[in-house]
Amino acid sequence: MPQYQITLNQAFQKPVEQVFDVLADHNQLARVFGVPIKRIKDGQAGVNGVGSVRRIGAGPVAVEETVTALEAGKLIAYRITKGGAPMSQHRGEIRFERTPTGCAVNWQIQFQMPPVLGGIMRSVLEGGIAKGLRGLA
Repeated sequence: MPQYQITLNQAFQKPVEQVFDVLADHNQLARVFGVPIKRIKDGQAGVNGVGSVRRIGAGPVAVEETVTALEAGKLIAYRITKGGAPMSQHRGEIRFERTPTGCAVNWQIQFQMPPVLGGIMRSVLEGGIAKGLRGLA
């Protein structure tokens, strides 16, 4: 199955801590991205930390993402652990960097999916995340 990659970069004129806190909080993500998102399991060392699970979407098309790494102000990594078929091997990584005027976010996603559906999914994810990040800026 083909592998797809998305890379998004967004500059913010806000402190890195402020942007990180919003993107790390599962329950704030619904407001940012305009889709139902809810934390369904707390993390091991903090509600939104490693091991926490969020449900994105509703009904049979919902997916669950599990946080696999979290470094305050620097990194959030996650993967889909339930749902999403025929997508597989979905992993995301959000990196944060201080800049002279605020911060920058680099969001990378990789996944596998059949060719036609993969291209559509890449466009949907890329557009939705880019729009949410622009709204947060």
